[in-house]
Amino acid sequence: MDPTLDFISRYLLEEEIDELNITARKDEDALREIEKPFYEILGQKYPFSLDKQLVAPCQSEADIGFNSTSKISMHDSLMGTIPVMEFHKGIEEGLKFLPNINILATNIKEKMISVDNAEVKDENSVGFKLVEKENARANLKSLIKRSTDCRDLDTLEGPKSKMSMIYSEEPNTDDVYDRVLLDHGEDHMKEEIWGQREILQKEASSGCKVEIQGGHIDLCTLLIHCSEAVAIYDLRRAQELLSKIRIQSSRNGNGIQRLASVLADALEARLAGVGREYYHGLIAKQVSIPDISILKAYHLYLKAAPFARVYYWFSNHNILNAAKNARKLHVIDLGIRFSAQWPSLIQALAKREGGPPQLRITGIEFPEPGFRPAKRINNMGRRFEEYARSFSVPFEYKAIASQWELIHIEDLNIKDDEVVIVNSIVRFRKVKDESFEIDSARNRVLKLIRQIKPQVFIQGDLFRSYSSNFLTRFRQVLSTYSTFFDLLDTTIPRGNKERQLPENIFFVPDIINIVACEGSDWIERPETPKQWQRRNLRAGFEQLPVDPDIVKECSNLVRNVYDKRYFIEEDDNWLLQGWKGRVIVGVTAWKPKLDEGC
Repeated sequence: MDPTLDFISRYLLEEEIDELNITARKDEDALREIEKPFYEILGQKYPFSLDKQLVAPCQSEADIGFNSTSKISMHDSLMGTIPVMEFHKGIEEGLKFLPNINILATNIKEKMISVDNAEVKDENSVGFKLVEKENARANLKSLIKRSTDCRDLDTLEGPKSKMSMIYSEEPNTDDVYDRVLLDHGEDHMKEEIWGQREILQKEASSGCKVEIQGGHIDLCTLLIHCSEAVAIYDLRRAQELLSKIRIQSSRNGNGIQRLASVLADALEARLAGVGREYYHGLIAKQVSIPDISILKAYHLYLKAAPFARVYYWFSNHNILNAAKNARKLHVIDLGIRFSAQWPSLIQALAKREGGPPQLRITGIEFPEPGFRPAKRINNMGRRFEEYARSFSVPFEYKAIASQWELIHIEDLNIKDDEVVIVNSIVRFRKVKDESFEIDSARNRVLKLIRQIKPQVFIQGDLFRSYSSNFLTRFRQVLSTYSTFFDLLDTTIPRGNKERQLPENIFFVPDIINIVACEGSDWIERPETPKQWQRRNLRAGFEQLPVDPDIVKECSNLVRNVYDKRYFIEEDDNWLLQGWKGRVIVGVTAWKPKLDEGC
């Protein structure tokens, strides 16, 4: 659409909204004129002054000059109907039952991760304030308003923010996508990783990695004690410990200092009761992150850790074996997300003896908040088409933005003459499990995969699970993510301006969700390989052995290219990866049992 026409359309839409507001005010004045005589008959004072000038939407409280005893918000003046008055009266009654303690208030907007700057400065970290009880009503109303504003992310962006939703094509960045997504061989990646290692050595010799006061043990102890205070809602103790954690933590420090800063944010959000809003605010922010920034984060993560490369090598190896003689290949990617795997598969299929098959990819992802739930995966689909065209591979792509359990087999358009592969790498953990309902969403998705009857079902996941008990879960999160933050700190130079991109995109929202949320708001629920084995076997799958060739190939990659503290091992038909002796992630392959029906 022409940008001028687009602007005019939005401008007219905003004018229509303003006209509706004016009409609503006129109707409200008429209603008040009818109501006032009845109050006088009953001998009661009418609560509104008809002569009172309504606050204009563009005016601030400071412009009007309200004093401390007569402050009234614009929302109150425009929406002061009897039901709303009763609602506020209920709040006042409820406040009488509050304990005589301070409460925590937070500004959700200040807690969002900045996507314009790769570096997150300490002064932008979340600030929580203690407020006195006499201000409790105002702060409670503020929290309720923010909670209401954030509850429906599809309506989070009002007229003022429409301008930021304009879709604009990114500049030509083909070289960046090619460098990140295509397979340039082991030597190319080795050169980049070793170059990064040289920078790390120079930093160490020059003393660039200056540590802030406080060591690993001290911060871990403070975090655990703080989680205990949060668990019993000991506000004074929690705030005291959080202040100490803030002093010793830093988003520019070492691994544990950076993790402590994120965990402190999560604990404060949980204590203030705004974990859901904080988490969904972060997810809403990620929608606006440019694809190129995500690719940069992914590229940096590839140079820091071998996990994603091993996942993709394992998956592509199994796909190529299953489709060795196929004329048509259909890959269904459950959790396609950043879609970094498929350009290298297209490249490999182009080299296949006898020519490439006709390739179809169905990319399935959870819908993004906002007006374009499938925008990112549609954008990646267009790039797949460009890669397929450049490698002369016949290609077709379909994007589906939906909760996985709501998808039906008819939506996938399965054809009898094609080899079908189902691929799911580290995204199944976001599908609801039995803690929500007996017939869990995970089991329904597995049933759908059985109906598809794929030649191979490839599954990768994080090697852990979390307890429903908050204190146990917090210790598990601290242990798990200290490993991730440690390996990133060990392998990425601190002078790299983009070093926090992988943390902010891949890890921070998950940490906030696990620590600050409960019940149905707690989404991140991974399972261990043993748990997945039991679940998949019950669903009618049998596990395939790991190909020794891929184990050897991946082991050589890790040994020759990456840090020596990474390792690869095969256990119980899972290909496992880890850091410093600790297993972190695993990947395996399944197929439906032929002797069982769907």
